[in-house]
Amino acid sequence: MPSSILTFNIHPADLQRRRQRCAPVVERLSKYDRTQATRCNVCDSPRYAVLSTHDRYGFPARTAVCLQCGLIYVVDRFTPKGYSDFYNDGCYREMISQFKAKRQTIAAIDKAQIAYTAGLIASMKGYLPGASGARLLDIGGSTGYVANEFQKHFGLRATLIEPSSEEVAAARKLGLDAHVASLEDFRCEEQFDVILLCRTIEHLYDLKLSMTRIRDLLKPGGIFYCDIAEFMEICRREGPPEAITKIDHTYWLTQETARGIFATLGFQIAGAHLTLPPDQLGFLLQKAEPTAPAQLASSVLDPMLRTFREVATDWQRFGTDPEDAVDWIRQRAYTLKKKIAA
Repeated sequence: MPSSILTFNIHPADLQRRRQRCAPVVERLSKYDRTQATRCNVCDSPRYAVLSTHDRYGFPARTAVCLQCGLIYVVDRFTPKGYSDFYNDGCYREMISQFKAKRQTIAAIDKAQIAYTAGLIASMKGYLPGASGARLLDIGGSTGYVANEFQKHFGLRATLIEPSSEEVAAARKLGLDAHVASLEDFRCEEQFDVILLCRTIEHLYDLKLSMTRIRDLLKPGGIFYCDIAEFMEICRREGPPEAITKIDHTYWLTQETARGIFATLGFQIAGAHLTLPPDQLGFLLQKAEPTAPAQLASSVLDPMLRTFREVATDWQRFGTDPEDAVDWIRQRAYTLKKKIAA
């Protein structure tokens, strides 16, 4: 990233104010059971580089990048029970609300999904099974808006799993077969023609186990759609890892690392969805034989590490200038631009 670019969407002073608002919730998080992940979940390598020691909320949790395959992951995390409590006792939504200074409600979640779902449906026409009654599994399906729209447009019979009991209740009101569960503990004997993992892969607790479960749940010839929050692009727009990492985002992928990671986990890329906002990237995947973990080429890894350092340097320089009306206008313009793009 050229050092002449010194503007980001989160000013260092703004991040501190957001963390101050989140402080009471961060204090509550100390009661959750915690553990550490010191080996890569995909390739099992113990070699990693620490990118940040605190997440964007100010919670003390290291985030690292695997020096073998490039997977980005939270080292200091909650246990499975800790994450279950986090999603169900209100802390998750309260944390987001305080960080954004805007209450996260079920209605707001549904509103945010309208444009996203319309674009996803438009991009997948002709790729999904045409037989009436084909089965759909939406993993981390939130309030059920996406699954319900897929039922309407493609004639699919949808099942939804989601760790938030409040959001599952909203999905059930739509008539969906919805379950309070994580993918890791979801039990089902049937297979599905289509599986969706929308804005969810970052939240998985055990990426390797989850992808194995998805392979087992996906019918031969079935389609698995997965989109990622593109970590490098978010850094370029928002700021360094400490300004964007989250205790609830246990994994992050990038455009450069996704293909190799998916291949190791037993999927091949059949297509890509590029009409999402620039910080998101979607993939159409099909089952394949898992490949042996490969060393990420130095021509890919070294620029990634260099970019993290350059972003951090530029962000610190950006922070030496006080926030002013120009910053306010720029941030509001960016927010409006994202809404239009969605």
